[in-house]
Amino acid sequence: MEKISRKLDARFQIERLERRHYALKEQIAELDGHRYLTITEQLLVHELKKEKLATKDLLVGLRRRVV
Repeated sequence: MEKISRKLDARFQIERLERRHYALKEQIAELDGHRYLTITEQLLVHELKKEKLATKDLLVGLRRRVV
């Protein structure tokens, strides 16, 4: 029973991370669509890309554990 609970919890985390990854992707795409980015916006895009990559790494790790 505990194993099933852990799988459900992991699946919930995967769904949450997938939504976060998608939201980051959308934010990056929106900023990349601008003709010109201020320095602040460029730094924001850089940080968003780092966070997106970290989120993807977490997703891959969780998926490996669940399967």
